[in-house]
Amino acid sequence: MRGKKAVEAKNLLTCANMVSTDYKDKYGNDRQSLIYATKTFFTYYKDIFIHIEKIEIMLDETKTQADVEIVALIVGRSKDNVSEKILEGLEGERDRFKIRLVKEEKQWRLLEIEFFEPLHIMGREVAKLRLGTSGGRIWSLI
Repeated sequence: MRGKKAVEAKNLLTCANMVSTDYKDKYGNDRQSLIYATKTFFTYYKDIFIHIEKIEIMLDETKTQADVEIVALIVGRSKDNVSEKILEGLEGERDRFKIRLVKEEKQWRLLEIEFFEPLHIMGREVAKLRLGTSGGRIWSLI
């Protein structure tokens, strides 16, 4: 919920402090590139609205890492007052993504993010879903 509030308020400093120095994702981002992308995202959107419908949290045995699956509606309104969905849900309005958190210095920080739906940022698709040889979902950046 702290991350939701920081994104909706477009508070880059708070968001940056919530990202682990070890952040890496399958899209090729590290902490620095994720923060830069977040800054660009905040500049493009005049308003960001997040409605979280469901959160499932799975802690590891040591309670220092957690996998969190989130179902949410994320909408951005551009400077031109055009509203657009950020994720393109496969089940109507529902969007799903997964984050991995790690406990560092008594705070939960983002270690990785994975999108299950096509990702649209600033009016264009930046990642899309494709089926792998095993039938599983695989993301590729375009």
